Amino acid sequence: MRTLSTLFFLCCLAMSTFAQTPRAVETDLLKSFKKIEYLYDHHNIGDDLIDANSVFRNKLKNYTENYPASIKLPFDSLKKARLDIFTSADGLFRIYSWDTWLGGSMHIFDNVLQYKVGTKTKSVLLKGTVNSYIPFYNNLYTFKAGYKTYYLGIYNTIYSDKDVGTGIKVFAIENGKLNDDVKVIKTGSGLKSKIYYDYDFWSVVDIDFEKRPTITFDQTTQTIHLPLVDEDGKITKKLINYKFNGQYFEKIKS
Repeated sequence: MRTLSTLFFLCCLAMSTFAQTPRAVETDLLKSFKKIEYLYDHHNIGDDLIDANSVFRNKLKNYTENYPASIKLPFDSLKKARLDIFTSADGLFRIYSWDTWLGGSMHIFDNVLQYKVGTKTKSVLLKGTVNSYIPFYNNLYTFKAGYKTYYLGIYNTIYSDKDVGTGIKVFAIENGKLNDDVKVIKTGSGLKSKIYYDYDFWSVVDIDFEKRPTITFDQTTQTIHLPLVDEDGKITKKLINYKFNGQYFEKIKS
């Protein structure tokens, strides 16, 4: 089996020969990404699938860091192939999320977080493992408060066919770097950068995906809405609300 270091070297070497055009970038990424699904569909979930994820992961990290125009590319073919891509309203922050298909009933995800500083783009790789769980993102809100801009990422976990969860995490670009620990949510245990709840997937399985209760952010009222989960892990129609007071989000009465 090739080592990951060798894979990375070969991947970078191959990419250096590609013309840096939007079509070339997307075609190269799509080819690598579709190999992941092909191997999974053909029940090849061993070293080949691990290697395929490594190749795609490194290519995406390389392109998002060294090809600044990539943050504006729609990547429609990749989205169609089920690579989740969410871009902030100001075009300065983007999240790429995908299922590695390496985790069985506990799904393991990888993410690349891309952000723009001046004319350059930078990226951060978040690689999931069984022992270091990384969620997937399925929405992104942009919230401007005074001179600060916050990016509110909605994320999900799948630990089993029954045990799942949803959360919201706050990001910001500060001093030329991505801050992934922006503590602007006031909880009973202090200021946090994220809030999260677990629930029983079977409590929502019969609800259409688009109508399932989830975390949302209302720009007009500057309020985060979270569905209330009862003691049995079932999602209810009641909401928990956190409203921005000019400094941080704090819980208010429903």
